[in-house]
Amino acid sequence: MTPSRRDMLAGTASLGLTAGLPAVLTTILPGALRAAPFDAAAWQRYAERFLQPEGRIVDSGNKGVSHSEGQGYGMLLAVAGGDRPAFDRLWGWTQRTLMVRGDGLAAWRWKPEEGVTDRNNAADGDMLIAWALMRAAEQWQAESYRASALSIVNALAAGLLVEQAGLTVLLPGREGFRKGDTLVLNPSYWIFPAIRAFAALPGGERWGRLADAGLVLLSKARFGSYQLPPDWMALDAGGAVTPAEGFKKQYGYDAVRVPLYLAWDGYRDPYYFRPYAALATKFGGTAIPATVSLPQGTTTQVAASVGMLAVYRLACRIAGTGNEVTVPAPAADEDYYSTTLLHLSALAAQSLGIDP
Repeated sequence: MTPSRRDMLAGTASLGLTAGLPAVLTTILPGALRAAPFDAAAWQRYAERFLQPEGRIVDSGNKGVSHSEGQGYGMLLAVAGGDRPAFDRLWGWTQRTLMVRGDGLAAWRWKPEEGVTDRNNAADGDMLIAWALMRAAEQWQAESYRASALSIVNALAAGLLVEQAGLTVLLPGREGFRKGDTLVLNPSYWIFPAIRAFAALPGGERWGRLADAGLVLLSKARFGSYQLPPDWMALDAGGAVTPAEGFKKQYGYDAVRVPLYLAWDGYRDPYYFRPYAALATKFGGTAIPATVSLPQGTTTQVAASVGMLAVYRLACRIAGTGNEVTVPAPAADEDYYSTTLLHLSALAAQSLGIDP
């Protein structure tokens, strides 16, 4: 954490929002093994399974729909795989098909034979698309990508960054997440490496405050014996955090991305990774449940996917718990989300210089 960010967090202490918040370390793990890079061959295998010729990513585990999140993930992986033609197909389909709202943000869901079925945006999808465009602009020296990214970042800041209880937070979408004086938030929408990239842009100070708020919320959103964050949480006007009403009160498929994004941004304070390592340790590094009810701690009989296991292995290594999570090779029909998490975990590990 830079001194300026540390000072900003200290400034919120008077509101009681940072009590117990540990220092954040963002240096590379010392003496760690270098991860094998996510390469062109891995990208091609991914594209063969999930990328349609017109440029849309198919969510194979959700009736073949496409959504802004999937387009963003596909664009990130295309950049990592060095495939500019595929990137342009992905971005072209996204522009033609999802950027139809008129406010610079993407409609979040598209179905075969029906087209766009929900015009509300999803903030994580917009962030992923913008971040992928920024990475593409740097890799291929294409100013048009950067201009498009800036347009999305500005639209997000204008419509979805809001103030609540002394914190700058991110609404999950333009519509439907204000419940009186309470906001419904999704902790996995704090895509920390993307937020860092946005904060470095001219006028990006609010994005820096968003990152700080994410750390505050993660220190408060710890429920049950494992101290896990919920997939969906409520933040009231006084700063209290609870599992959100109207959603399953659980940790699972959404919040599993929290340690992934923290790791990808270089965080290595074990405080942030111990809850996930504790869950993995409880089940011996195998047959980890996909969801945990909060705060009761009841676990599902459905096992975590290969991609989720890859996230747990990364969390355990950063937490220093000593246990090893077994990550089997993905099945030939491994679904879109699991496969994506597997590849993103490899990229995050690579950024830290550790074995994925």
